[in-house]
Amino acid sequence: MPRRLRLALAAGGIGVAVVLLMVTAIRAASNYYYTLARFRALPASGQHAFAQVNGNLAGPIHWDPVGEKLTFTVVAPPGSSGGSAIQPLRVTYHGVEPNAFKAGITVVVAGTLTPGGTFDARQVLVKCPSNYSATPPGQSGAQWNPPAPAAH
Repeated sequence: MPRRLRLALAAGGIGVAVVLLMVTAIRAASNYYYTLARFRALPASGQHAFAQVNGNLAGPIHWDPVGEKLTFTVVAPPGSSGGSAIQPLRVTYHGVEPNAFKAGITVVVAGTLTPGGTFDARQVLVKCPSNYSATPPGQSGAQWNPPAPAAH
């Protein structure tokens, strides 16, 4: 086989592999998450497949530092369609407790629903809106005020 043909075949194979890796990475990165209402509306087969579910963290929150086990409940955000009529999602997560983990914050849990009805989360993402605040009326935009220097 001529050398140019072998190089062309090798380059084509590498190009196909790169395209396949890009498609796979894009699909994995663009994984959609469901609101709690949409997740509860899925058929049973859809609920037991891997999913990402968005909702608000509700108490009580139980953290076991020895077993690194976190159990909590996700509820629909206030004012969402269905609101309090949507069945809460009981979640179990094994891993390090996320920072700023308290009732009322928005979370996205990624995992699967067990046959017992508990959501087994592989990942917990905490959205922290407390770090951001709305611009007060009459101001043109957010301002940063550096801390005052410490007195010596």
